[in-house]
Amino acid sequence: MLVITIAAVDDHPMLLKGLQACINDIDDLELTAVYPSVSALLESQIRACVVLLDILLPQERDVADNIRRVRESGAHVVLFTSESRPGILREAIDCGALGLVLKVDPEERIIEAVRAAAAGEHFVSSQLAYSMVTDPRADVRLSAREREVLTLVAKGLPRRLIAKQLGISEKTLPTYLTRASQRYADAHHPASSPGELAAFALEDGYIELSPERRAMP
Repeated sequence: MLVITIAAVDDHPMLLKGLQACINDIDDLELTAVYPSVSALLESQIRACVVLLDILLPQERDVADNIRRVRESGAHVVLFTSESRPGILREAIDCGALGLVLKVDPEERIIEAVRAAAAGEHFVSSQLAYSMVTDPRADVRLSAREREVLTLVAKGLPRRLIAKQLGISEKTLPTYLTRASQRYADAHHPASSPGELAAFALEDGYIELSPERRAMP
């Protein structure tokens, strides 16, 4: 019988200890170890078939890079997270994660996701998770510059200071706001002001205020 080896990356490892006991009672699954970071996983040189990866890692906030590094190690990625923002979840799936399981989902869904990932198949654990990644706002794609502009808008900076900080003309600034606004309008979620537009981007996970997450490509 082929045993699917699993590793997990979560900065709250105690949460996964019970899961480890549950998984290791199943003949074809083995959760070998839990790590607080992707770097710790890779430094351990343990090679797993599937890695359960939390999106919210305070010391490694670049989700795209985390997924890329795990995949380069030869493992499939299943997101195991409490994250609920549709934009960041969809971006993570687009970066190559095969599965999404929410921490509120039953343990059976995790097992199903791991087996699916080991077979190279996609899996979304629940109706709630499915709704998150299929939300029209998850399809919004903001450029790096648009994210920078909206981050500064969310911080309350006036346009003059935003333009100065980004090294662009104050006359150019509305172009980025208009483009970002149109992307949300296309997702049937129009914004009535730059402030509301920035609020949408925060809610969806495209920007963060402190500490800032590097934008995905």
